[in-house]
Amino acid sequence: MKKRLLLCLALMLCFAVFTGCKGEGSAPDQTPVPETNLTNTENSGEEASDSALEAVQPEKLDQYQTEKVPEGKPAPVEPQKTQIDKKEAYHASLTISCDTILDNMDQFDQAKLEVLPKNGSIYQANSVEFYEGESVFDLLLRVTREQKIHMEFVATPIYNSNYIEGINNIYEFDCGELSGWMYKVNDWFPNYGSSRYVLKDGDKVEWVYTCDLGADVGGDWNSQNQKEEQQAE
Repeated sequence: MKKRLLLCLALMLCFAVFTGCKGEGSAPDQTPVPETNLTNTENSGEEASDSALEAVQPEKLDQYQTEKVPEGKPAPVEPQKTQIDKKEAYHASLTISCDTILDNMDQFDQAKLEVLPKNGSIYQANSVEFYEGESVFDLLLRVTREQKIHMEFVATPIYNSNYIEGINNIYEFDCGELSGWMYKVNDWFPNYGSSRYVLKDGDKVEWVYTCDLGADVGGDWNSQNQKEEQQAE
């Protein structure tokens, strides 16, 4: 369980995450408010609560533990605040792959060789429909169900998203302690869960399996942010 929490925190900061089964999970998603911050205050109860949250959380994180989104990238949208409009269908590209495992067979669970695609492709790039307000998670959930591809997830209220545990019976930690599923949209790895990423027409969505906490798929957030900063200069 400790390993799962560590990987969930590192892969998601937010991480996938989520959506489609919006609002799942019943655990509280707010940090407890210390009593000392609520005494002798002239503010209303709501204002005092907000002040207490700011006191116990790092300023750079939002209430769902998400760091500031890089400039020019879409901000997360909370699943409970979105409405799906099915009046018009849009299209996005979806890919699901685990080819990184092929380069790390010495770490892969040998009992799962039967479910490992020979070319590492679980779902080849294909244009799929979605509706306004749907998230990356909604898209993954629908496609895997339609294609009868195994997919298992767990609700993580602390990140307000769903965490993807396994796809095609390939799970986190099946290829080492730093392995698991990540997603990227238009070649960017969001620093929040897939349930909070609302799709736009023409988006390119990729679910990839990492064996090295994102470093082997270009999903190392520090390196990614540094590269984007250099390109912006």
